[in-house]
Amino acid sequence: MEAYLADPSGWWWSTILLHDSRETVLKRALAIIAQARLPDHETALGQLGAGPLEDMMGNELLDALGNWTPFTAAMCHALRMVRMDAKSPALRRRLDAMILEP
Repeated sequence: MEAYLADPSGWWWSTILLHDSRETVLKRALAIIAQARLPDHETALGQLGAGPLEDMMGNELLDALGNWTPFTAAMCHALRMVRMDAKSPALRRRLDAMILEP
């Protein structure tokens, strides 16, 4: 976790789905996000959002993330980096509501 936060460009490979199961990657990403602090880890959080969280984005992921609400600033930042253009409007609304939840 600390290595990823210190050098996300050097550790990006540790959070891709090709190497580990979806469950393992999600656990690793959530552990990293839990340790991250803004603004120090903005790049790492953005990379997690645009990488594994985007790859896993769907109702199943949002169901799992429901246990993490309300989200920390770090989690919100990572989730805002997920590109939602190709996702359904319902999924986009659901994510938006979770991010905005107090």
